[in-house]
Amino acid sequence: MNSKSNLVKYIIVLGTTYSGSGAVYDYLAGRGDLRDPLLGKEYLLPQMPNGLMSLEATSGPAFHPGTSDFVISQFKKTVKKLCRSGKPWRYGEGYNFLLPSFEKQIEEFINEICAANFPMRLTWQRLMKSQSPIRYFINLLNYKFNLSEKVPQSRLLVCQNDFIIAAQNFHNKLFQIEIDKRPILLNQAGSGWNPISSTKYFLNRKIVLITRDPRDQFAELKLFKKANSVKEFINWYKEMQIRLKHINNPLVMHIRFEDFVKNNKKMVQTLCDHVSITSNFLSNYKPNSSKKNIGKYTEFLDQKEINDIETSLLEYIYF
Repeated sequence: MNSKSNLVKYIIVLGTTYSGSGAVYDYLAGRGDLRDPLLGKEYLLPQMPNGLMSLEATSGPAFHPGTSDFVISQFKKTVKKLCRSGKPWRYGEGYNFLLPSFEKQIEEFINEICAANFPMRLTWQRLMKSQSPIRYFINLLNYKFNLSEKVPQSRLLVCQNDFIIAAQNFHNKLFQIEIDKRPILLNQAGSGWNPISSTKYFLNRKIVLITRDPRDQFAELKLFKKANSVKEFINWYKEMQIRLKHINNPLVMHIRFEDFVKNNKKMVQTLCDHVSITSNFLSNYKPNSSKKNIGKYTEFLDQKEINDIETSLLEYIYF
């Protein structure tokens, strides 16, 4: 293994859905001395359903041969959606355009994490097929008399430690450019609810986690995500904070959105110290432009919603 000074360095900005992480990302991206390969687009492969975290869970405590083959199949479907460009009629992230080697590196990664490709029909392959009763009985006869298509590969995942190493190598090959040694800035390349485990697929990383006054966060979720239950938002926010309170790791710096905007000079220095970059490099980010997002809950929440949040989540209110 290379010395740490020769490793790709990642700066990962995480939020918890409209928690204000965009302000910190905009500051870092606006400096110009970091490499932002996805140009601000969120890197979803670690935390997306059927992404790296799902694969890792199956390689470890949730391992079973049938489950292993199933999650690899689902992972490939997820990757396909991330690769393609988004259209009005379909989901897509355009990773193939932003990262030309993405699909090639994914294929190499899948080969590396497969411990075996044993041709065998598995029950899940039949259970997951959606078909009419007539098609079901035709397939049953084909299966019984070996008249169906070629027997599919039954893939086993490598053990958990080997999987994590393979994921780290995958990202280093994907993002490393020999002539460009700048740190790599990634937006949402993990889960803000689980910032350590979800980012361990990047070997040399620093994480910045942003949270926000729950009143403003609920207002944004109500406006943009059609959230409409203040009671369940309170439960949601409490669960998030319970998980975050257990995090005590020097890799993670926790910033409140309001502090970053209102005390920007001080917070920028603290942030730069954490990720080991100079604070003297100017950014085109303007903190005053973010101030309008502080206290916007007064425009979108009724008084009962405000009172409920302030009563139940008092310790997280920004004064």
